[in-house]
Amino acid sequence: MTFTAFESSQETSQPIELYTFTIGTTVTRATSAEDDVTWNSNQYGAIALSRTKLNGGGTDSRDQEVVLTLPGDHQIPKQYIDSVPGVKATVAIQRVQRNDTSFDVVIIFEGDIDSVAFTNSGRQAKIKLQPFMAATSRPVPRFNYQGLCNHVLYDGACQVDDTSASFRLSSAAVTAESGSTITVTGADANGDGYYDGGFVENVGSSDRRLILSQVGTVLTLLLPFASSVNGSNVTVFAGCDHTIAICKSKFNNVINYGGFAFVPTKNIFETGITI
Repeated sequence: MTFTAFESSQETSQPIELYTFTIGTTVTRATSAEDDVTWNSNQYGAIALSRTKLNGGGTDSRDQEVVLTLPGDHQIPKQYIDSVPGVKATVAIQRVQRNDTSFDVVIIFEGDIDSVAFTNSGRQAKIKLQPFMAATSRPVPRFNYQGLCNHVLYDGACQVDDTSASFRLSSAAVTAESGSTITVTGADANGDGYYDGGFVENVGSSDRRLILSQVGTVLTLLLPFASSVNGSNVTVFAGCDHTIAICKSKFNNVINYGGFAFVPTKNIFETGITI
């Protein structure tokens, strides 16, 4: 019998759902079945997991919101207790039939983790998912007519190469950590503020945090890492204040500058015209 035949049968249908959580480069697999499931050489660990009903719009539906309920101590919701991961988190839900010897798999949902809430004194977590298509229905900010650069540092429009040794401190040791501050060996080589507005990435996990300020070897982060990085190695990326002066002197990238650096600061409709 085929997957479709099993799915439509009232007597032989035994559906199993496979969940693939991807946070950065880390992949976690789970299943709603009562025991572990191995498919395509990947093992899906059985956990007490449930979800809200899909509305039948398919994986391309923009309003196909899904809420997963799972134990609060599971490794996925635990990453959202003190702060959130610094990289994109996605979830794919696949459906199979236990008695289907061909083990056909149907993708019934793909989307991003939108939020995580803890209930029942933290013993239960509810993960809200939004389909990838939901982003297309949101208002998108226009390219602002402003002096500062509109680009995101290192993105495709900025085009500064984040793999260049000129703009990164690779595999540097973290020698101290206190809340949102870490001390990184060698971070003072380019003077204070060189990494302001940049980010630091934990080597091996792809988890990253925005750098608010850098004084000497001490970096102040927007949020602390979910797990301590003290004693481990990180990669630190140079920051930008989005002015044309820094774009030129630091990155030699004025040709890709995404701002309007010479916008007049004087508004003649407020001050009038003087000669």
